[in-house]
Amino acid sequence: MPTPTYRYSDPGVQLAIGPPLSPAVKWLLAVIGGCFVLQNLAGDRLVWFLGLIPGVALSHGYVWQFVTYIFLHAGVAHLFFNMLALWMFGCDVERAMGSRRFLSLFFSSGIGAGVCSYLFYPSFTVIMGASGAIFGLIVAFAMLFPERVVTLLLFFVLPVSMKAKYLAFIFAGIELLFVIGHGGGDTVAHFAHLGGALFGYAYMKWWRSSQWQPRPRKSGGKLGDRVDLILDKVLRGGISSLSEEERELLRNAAKRM
Repeated sequence: MPTPTYRYSDPGVQLAIGPPLSPAVKWLLAVIGGCFVLQNLAGDRLVWFLGLIPGVALSHGYVWQFVTYIFLHAGVAHLFFNMLALWMFGCDVERAMGSRRFLSLFFSSGIGAGVCSYLFYPSFTVIMGASGAIFGLIVAFAMLFPERVVTLLLFFVLPVSMKAKYLAFIFAGIELLFVIGHGGGDTVAHFAHLGGALFGYAYMKWWRSSQWQPRPRKSGGKLGDRVDLILDKVLRGGISSLSEEERELLRNAAKRM
């Protein structure tokens, strides 16, 4: 086979603080970490089999590569930054959506990133890494908690704080600039990142439309009307937009159901 070229992602940032681990995130960290160990023990043969190679993924029937490439990484730094972002953004997203929907979002974004890689990269480029799925999680985090302030340690030194909604736009904008400037011709899979962000956005729009249906306001009285208004506010600005009084009202309403 031709000598492969590798494309991977290295965000170059560290988030300053993070939430306690949630169940699905913990599972993903363990599995991806285990795959990294196995990958280093098995060598390039495993990479050729499980990494996403556009020239063989469909033509040879290796369709599993659109999923398995997510679990491979090109080095310790590549693994570290992706897992750090998975922890920082994934835990709160999982708690907001539930583990099943969170995993659906993660793999939808990752597979979508793989499809974009298949369309835009040369036949014998090896795509690996969870970065596309991570970009989907970042978009989901920004849609669920748009006003939450996230603090980054840029290059481990410079603290930068911004709202999540701006952070997602900046990350996507940087990837778009790389694509425009270099045509995706370096070793980072920028098309995969943009694809993951796009599929993550699409998944969240679908999930919200299926979760939050218009609610009738005929028999709830004042309490029911207030709950409906609060739910509408959550739909527009995420759970973080609620005041403590509104959160308490929701808890009381849930107890009466």
